[in-house]
Amino acid sequence: MLDEPLYIIKSERASQGKGSAFNSANVSRGSNTKNKSALAVLQQQFLEIDDCEKPPRASAVPSDEWAQMYGLQEKTKKIGAASEDYSGQSEFKLFTVSVKLFFGISYLSMPNTFAQCGIFGGIALFTIMIVVNGMTMMQLLKVAEAYRDVKSYSDLGERIFGKHGQLVVDICILIKQVATCVTYLYFVATQLDFIICRESSHCLGNKIYMLVLIIPVIMMSSIMTYQHMSYLSIPSICIALTGMLCIFYYSFSQMTMGLTSSEELVYFDFWKVVGRMGLAMYLFDGTAMIVNVSAEAGPVMRKRYPKILMKAIIFDLTLFILFASICYYVYREDSQPIFTMSLVPINSMVIVIFGCVCINALTSYPMQILSAFTIIEKFIMIPNDQEGLNAIKRVTLRALIIIMTTLLCMMVKTFTDFINIAGALGSVTVAFILPQLFYLKTFKNSLSIQAKIGCYSIAIFGLIGGSYSIYYSIHKLMQGDFS
Repeated sequence: MLDEPLYIIKSERASQGKGSAFNSANVSRGSNTKNKSALAVLQQQFLEIDDCEKPPRASAVPSDEWAQMYGLQEKTKKIGAASEDYSGQSEFKLFTVSVKLFFGISYLSMPNTFAQCGIFGGIALFTIMIVVNGMTMMQLLKVAEAYRDVKSYSDLGERIFGKHGQLVVDICILIKQVATCVTYLYFVATQLDFIICRESSHCLGNKIYMLVLIIPVIMMSSIMTYQHMSYLSIPSICIALTGMLCIFYYSFSQMTMGLTSSEELVYFDFWKVVGRMGLAMYLFDGTAMIVNVSAEAGPVMRKRYPKILMKAIIFDLTLFILFASICYYVYREDSQPIFTMSLVPINSMVIVIFGCVCINALTSYPMQILSAFTIIEKFIMIPNDQEGLNAIKRVTLRALIIIMTTLLCMMVKTFTDFINIAGALGSVTVAFILPQLFYLKTFKNSLSIQAKIGCYSIAIFGLIGGSYSIYYSIHKLMQGDFS
């Protein structure tokens, strides 16, 4: 039986009268923070003291001497300070995890997209797609808030459309997340092969490095929650930003020496803009995890999370557009599908850049694959089994998934077109179509005609753009164009 959204349940309770509404309010207050609960206890103690029989000339209000005697004021200050520190840390961690969800490696294909679509075409393409994607993420969070104890995107599918709906959602997420991890692995292996081949003349091919990376990837993918991922996200983002600044410095130094292209800029190519919509959809490849991250944030931070997520989206969008515009302006048509391979000749600065982007990609892998692990493990893990047995199952299963992902990665021909096709297949459903179906189903009785038209328009827009992107990349590959 499908769950009713909480806003329907709350409205039914409200109709039962004042007493019921009062009880409902008391239940909702029970989810306050530890700080507020502690302060309430202290206030109750003061009230109990106040109700006691007082000696003559006693003050009607307890004096500060009582609080000082029992050390209550100091305890209250410590509790309040600790609560403020905890909230600040949680908000910062949520921000870094959210930034990291979208700060993978897809941005490194943006200069090549700008070279094909034009500088204004690229800016328009990514801005529109990310704004629409941001709207669908806000819709997902609103839908998740309407149901009890939703922990993941997969849970939403079950609550709204039942077991069959959950199966569809799970398949879409698996396609999306596995494809994302394939791109990370392909990227790192190709970078290693490129730099080692150039420096030592030992060109082994990227497939060898894909196999070598299996062990470190399995070790990093043992992280269990997104909360723990925050400790990995903060240094990873710092390293990625360092690499980006180094790219800017190297690119401008090459331009001042006259070693870069001087071809005319391309400003706008409409059909190539449409053809690259799949890649733009894929850029924000963390859509499937935002419900998981929000669920782990706790009741207080969950209410703030939409604003935190919006800040992360604006931060990433601004950074990516700036990066792609500068890199395309410097390298023009020489921008490679993986931009770092445009950085020749290789020197110590380029090696630092390669190290930064590879570390960023490897630390993004466990964050993206975690949602796929969660989906598959719920069919394998048995709650009544011993912890040791479940731990062995979990490690074995995750290792097998990573090995199969590696084998799939070895079949990829070109980075940018794989992202374009994977984005069209996975991101269209996860980030554009399913959120609209969830939103329409949950709030069907309260949406205006204009809102419903907007939801259908986003879904149709994603479907048409994704379909054309698949056609564009397949047609391009069939003509032997691997640029």
